[in-house]
Amino acid sequence: MLEGAVRVVGGREKKLLHGYPWVQRGEIAEVLGAPTPGALVRVLSFRGEPLGIGTYNPHSRFPVRLLTRSDEPIDRTFFEARLEQALRLRQRVVHDTNAMRVLFSESDGVPGLIVDQYADYLVVQVRTLGMERLKSLWLPVLIERLEPKGIVERSEMAGRAEEGLEPFAGTLHGEVPELIEIEESGLLFLVPTDAGRKTGFYLDQRENRRRLAQRVRPSERVLDLFCYTGAFALYAARAGASAIGVDILSDAIDLARIHAQRNHLHAEWVVENAFEWLPQATEQGMQFDWIVIDPPAIAKRQDQKDSLRWAIWKLVYHALPLLAPGGQMIVCSCAYALGISDMLDTVRLAATDRNTPIYLEDLTFQAPDHPYLLQFPESLYLKCLWVRTQA
Repeated sequence: MLEGAVRVVGGREKKLLHGYPWVQRGEIAEVLGAPTPGALVRVLSFRGEPLGIGTYNPHSRFPVRLLTRSDEPIDRTFFEARLEQALRLRQRVVHDTNAMRVLFSESDGVPGLIVDQYADYLVVQVRTLGMERLKSLWLPVLIERLEPKGIVERSEMAGRAEEGLEPFAGTLHGEVPELIEIEESGLLFLVPTDAGRKTGFYLDQRENRRRLAQRVRPSERVLDLFCYTGAFALYAARAGASAIGVDILSDAIDLARIHAQRNHLHAEWVVENAFEWLPQATEQGMQFDWIVIDPPAIAKRQDQKDSLRWAIWKLVYHALPLLAPGGQMIVCSCAYALGISDMLDTVRLAATDRNTPIYLEDLTFQAPDHPYLLQFPESLYLKCLWVRTQA
């Protein structure tokens, strides 16, 4: 199955030996043979020493994505081993839900492949040409090991264009309903499979939702901005809070209303652009004890970081007047490009511009079924600052 080899620039092999899985264009010294885009290649040091096996795509910003540092066949047995290893982790860290991320791309040794399980169904994303070409190996493994009633692919991300792939959405196995019912911490949610953000539900915020529910007190007022289908707001409502959810997507708010009804909870729902709604809420004199700011990935690349910082600054700046004295705010970013120090600086600047002292109380990340591989910094993408104002 190997179609050639890639030799990396001298000295650049160290990060691969230490566990980093990507080779950038400028780190390639020579391509040996004539590998076709998406092919498997052997990865070599500048001196010809074997570093592992990866997929190769000359059109990508990261032409080589390492699958293994061993000399082993990339076959069904390889993917079976990767899946079993991932499931062992999930058995330890996932509880009180029937929805989880089963495979998280590079963090689980399958770069370019994401698999989410919602009850008896799977939703997959294929982000690279190399993993697309290997689909005949990993798809049967998912079917045989997990025995889903259906598998749907939701590979509509913009990054596929760089890989030479068209956006794709469709059923790969069995039948998949338009809405899948899942349970999380005793709450029922419907996951849309034909539309929606990410793979249909923010699985990565699970532990942060639970943390909010533990901290919010009865009768407190909670504002959930970019609420999507209402999960944060409903966790707060079940804890006895008065909750409002705001999102620009009307179909997401429709689902949020259904979720409230199914869980016998009450919350207010607003279809509005959060950036425009915040100043209006200030004019109306609204006050909240908690504000959750969890925007979708406004920008993902390093060259878009300034626009992302501006968006976070604007949201925090306009949300601060809505916080009651001693109120708390959760500010989240799901973009790797915006690091922790960038987020701290941005929130600090917004608070300073409001002449509002603000205190950091906690810093949390994505749920553990989205594992953060320390040797791969890009796998730490979700960061949430928990801050409070003076009482």
